Amino acid sequence: MWAISRVSCLFALWLCAACTSEPAAAPSYLLGVWQTAAEGYTDQHMFIDERRIGFGTSAVTADGYVIMQIDESCEGAKTLFVVSYQGEDQTKYQLAFFYEPAAGGRIIYKNQDHLVWTRKAATS
Repeated sequence: MWAISRVSCLFALWLCAACTSEPAAAPSYLLGVWQTAAEGYTDQHMFIDERRIGFGTSAVTADGYVIMQIDESCEGAKTLFVVSYQGEDQTKYQLAFFYEPAAGGRIIYKNQDHLVWTRKAATS
């Protein structure tokens, strides 16, 4: 009887693990810290690493979220990304932006085309 309940528990754990979605990995060309010179946003930054996206006002102050899915498509001559991410409280969010590879890369929010984000140069 004890063996059956052990096997049942192990099976339930395996089933839960199999149903949990694995966070998506961001493409390497999106990785880095992004900044903008747009009025009202000059003290802001956005970061993207392989599995997280975050927003903040300094290197110390940033809210990070787990990237759950990244969809990439073409909209005309532009590449559109829709990043689905969630916070620790499991609240889900989406961010849609265009990515342009020229000059080290630019990110332009789909719903705010005045916000042009460029990759911050690495400091050594």
